[in-house]
Amino acid sequence: MGCCDVLMKAILIITNVVVMVAGAVLLVAGGIFFAKKFDFFPTLEDYSTNVNSVLIPMMVIGAVLFIVGVIGCCGAVTGKSGLLNVYFIIVLVVVILEIVVIVLGVVKKGDFVDATDEAATELFTKYKDAYVAKTEGADITEAEALAVNSGQYLFECCGLTVGPSYWGVAAGKVPPGCCDTWEGTDMDEKFVTCATDKTYQDGCTEKIKSVADEFGTVIIIVVVVIVVFEIICLAAACYSKKNDLVA
Repeated sequence: MGCCDVLMKAILIITNVVVMVAGAVLLVAGGIFFAKKFDFFPTLEDYSTNVNSVLIPMMVIGAVLFIVGVIGCCGAVTGKSGLLNVYFIIVLVVVILEIVVIVLGVVKKGDFVDATDEAATELFTKYKDAYVAKTEGADITEAEALAVNSGQYLFECCGLTVGPSYWGVAAGKVPPGCCDTWEGTDMDEKFVTCATDKTYQDGCTEKIKSVADEFGTVIIIVVVVIVVFEIICLAAACYSKKNDLVA
């Protein structure tokens, strides 16, 4: 076995062991949390649908990664062209999908920001109408109110635009999600007193656009690196398959 044979086999084995372990971790962790989530976090029971919508895809992705890793490892160790063919096809499909994601990420980023801005505008307007203007007929659910505050806390912003003054209430009074001391669950009061140095000052529209720009670039770079690495794996699989056929 030449140096190239050893190198290609090592690339396939190491890569697929990592993929297999990552898949197993996602599958096992997702399964445990799915079965015991309300024992660990009783407050999540009210949001079981949302939690399951995350955990189920997590377990599916974990299972797929684990299976791909096993096929890749077995193919690399045995050098069997059948296994390597299956592995090659799966990875090739993944590479194509990732390239599509990159293209869509570049082309559709503006649409994503616009859609997010539209959804945020609707929620923030409902919150303001219900709890500030107290408009007759204004209606907002507790889940929507929590979404407004969670969004502000997550993005470290306050109000849709112009910061805390967006809400137009007494100085120092803001939704709890505007405070960096909010614990993420207390929604008894829709507006609370929060010190200026503890209140987020940026508007959420500007903050979301900034985060989208930063993370969009990072995600594209990461996906490109992964695609390049996967192409190397495809080349290694082709080389190993070729050697098996020659043998």
